[in-house]
Amino acid sequence: MSTAHLIHPDRLGPAGTTFEGTVKPGDLPRVLPELANAEGELHYRVTARLDANQRRVVSCIIDGFVFLSCQRTMEVFRHAVKAEDRLVLVGSESELPPTEGESDEEDFVVATDPLDPLGLVEDAVLLTLPMVPRKPGAGPAAEGTEAGSGKPSPFAALASLKTAR
Repeated sequence: MSTAHLIHPDRLGPAGTTFEGTVKPGDLPRVLPELANAEGELHYRVTARLDANQRRVVSCIIDGFVFLSCQRTMEVFRHAVKAEDRLVLVGSESELPPTEGESDEEDFVVATDPLDPLGLVEDAVLLTLPMVPRKPGAGPAAEGTEAGSGKPSPFAALASLKTAR
């Protein structure tokens, strides 16, 4: 990738640089294994600039969708992806704020090398994906039965022993 398509932390100014576009989820190599297929569409806008306090800030906004496999029904379903991340780039670990000083609105990252905007998009998408994909409407299995089988769960018998005391 040419250096024109990278975020250089040491070259940011107040006007900033914006990278904007659309990417197929299948074009993101670390996201692809989590998907049911490579289809979908992700619109992104990554802006890097110096804020009013002269901090190097990168905002990443993503809106789109991917296709996942429901872990309960094994059906493929459309999953909306919405993300708004704000990163503050620092030059060393000594510049990181104490844990209790961090806010929920922004994350601090040590970054001295140029950053790939699509790498940031890929990171943000991975963080929005559920650990256990479940199709909307495919609720949890009935209590005391094994998922999807209707057979009594062997653990339901153990639970009844615990409550019998």
